[in-house]
Amino acid sequence: MKLQIIKIGKPAHSAYSELVDVYSKRLRPIWKIDEIILKAQSHQERAGRDIYARIGWNAQGQRQDPQHIVVTLDERGRSLSSPAFARYMQDRMMESAKTLSIIIGGPYGLNEELRQGSDLVWSLSPAVFPSDMAWLLVWEQLYRVSTIMRGTSYHHDGD
Repeated sequence: MKLQIIKIGKPAHSAYSELVDVYSKRLRPIWKIDEIILKAQSHQERAGRDIYARIGWNAQGQRQDPQHIVVTLDERGRSLSSPAFARYMQDRMMESAKTLSIIIGGPYGLNEELRQGSDLVWSLSPAVFPSDMAWLLVWEQLYRVSTIMRGTSYHHDGD
């Protein structure tokens, strides 16, 4: 399964990019990952259309490929422990998903149509984080998930 991490807006500080690079280097031997950073738009609808093209939806927000799993981040979404997210990823792999895209909104968030059409709306926390911090946390969680799936010692807490 291929992973896409789609972020709206360029990182505001290079420190975020440097930390993401640490996890990216650790993950690239494990999964094929495409990172896409889209220009932040001043309106959610325009940003949504840019994302649709990247996840294989048509202009009306309709899915074209049922094997492309879409996960959006939103504080109102479903909270998952790291082991639970690892199980979610394993289940998608068992279902032969071709691609799993994780979408991180920019300063204006994501449009409702995109959230509604997602396979999972994932909450990292009930708190709202800057998109750069959420982006870093997604990379860390993906690395943690990979270690849980492989049974290595990075993740110490049981679920």
